[in-house]
Amino acid sequence: MSEKHIEELIVEFIEGDCPDSRMQELLDWVKQSPENRALLFGMKNIYDRSRLSVRMTEEQIDAGWRRLVAECGIPEVETSAVNYPAPSPRPARWRRIGIAALSAAAVLALALILPHVTLPGGRTQEELIVCSNDTGERSHLVLPDGSAVWLYYGATLSYPRDFESNRREVRLTGEAFFDIVADRTRPFVVSSELLEVEVLGTRFDMTASDGEAQVVLESGSVNLGRLDRGRVVRQVLLRPGELAAVTDRDDAIAVEEVDLQLYVSWKDRFLNIRSQRLGDVARMLAKRYDTSIVVDTTLGEERFSGRFDQTRPLEEHLAVIGLMMEVDYRYDGEKWMLSPKNS
Repeated sequence: MSEKHIEELIVEFIEGDCPDSRMQELLDWVKQSPENRALLFGMKNIYDRSRLSVRMTEEQIDAGWRRLVAECGIPEVETSAVNYPAPSPRPARWRRIGIAALSAAAVLALALILPHVTLPGGRTQEELIVCSNDTGERSHLVLPDGSAVWLYYGATLSYPRDFESNRREVRLTGEAFFDIVADRTRPFVVSSELLEVEVLGTRFDMTASDGEAQVVLESGSVNLGRLDRGRVVRQVLLRPGELAAVTDRDDAIAVEEVDLQLYVSWKDRFLNIRSQRLGDVARMLAKRYDTSIVVDTTLGEERFSGRFDQTRPLEEHLAVIGLMMEVDYRYDGEKWMLSPKNS
């Protein structure tokens, strides 16, 4: 894989515009060496403080990079991977990408959380990294083992700089989609207040909020543990296409089959719709754009097929729906309304 191609993938990744097919290329490259992992992992997880412009002179890039390293406390192993010798033409290009990570609309707000709290296994919080997606856009994250995570708006994920030798554990608040690298010697565990999810290598969506949590499995299998005061009180094995949900009202785990697209499409750039109910299409778009879309009851069962680029404005998609289905749309200041044309 050429250096230029890798640079393109990294830029797409940092800007949150890396499609699944190219994301897999990037993940394969990350797994090839610790240096590759350090380069991508260090750049992506930079706290957006300065909002520096990427249109800089070489002197500004140098100054910006020094400020980036000083303010964000990038570990030496990570800075060494991107601090190339001066005669090489590569430093400005790579440092420009690193500075772009700062200015890409606050892709991920990163901070080390407070010390002096001990976690299971003797790990302290000062060894954890906390990433929060406050951008209103989907955000990619690559974990130390090469696993990929897409954070939904408002989600927070905490994880160690390096996973333990026998267990890979993270903690989630909000919603995230996980694509976990298979490792039979080290289970991957996502914990929340009510649920503990253990996998070896799979793809799933998880939501953990106050008083409830749910998991939707796309592929592989996951072992769910219902937690009560940190102790597993009930377990279930989830299969692809199933949703498991729990609440704090009891210790039951409710499982049902679902349409995967309704739950995992928010993370993708392109939304490919094949004969879906308009009500469900509105639900997917509303989630992706973090808004509310109300569909007239006479339209809810109408079927729609199409392809949406979810980086484009929502109103463009509603206009397409309006043309294809004779539907009017309007925004009342709080929500979007879809109704039959001329009604």
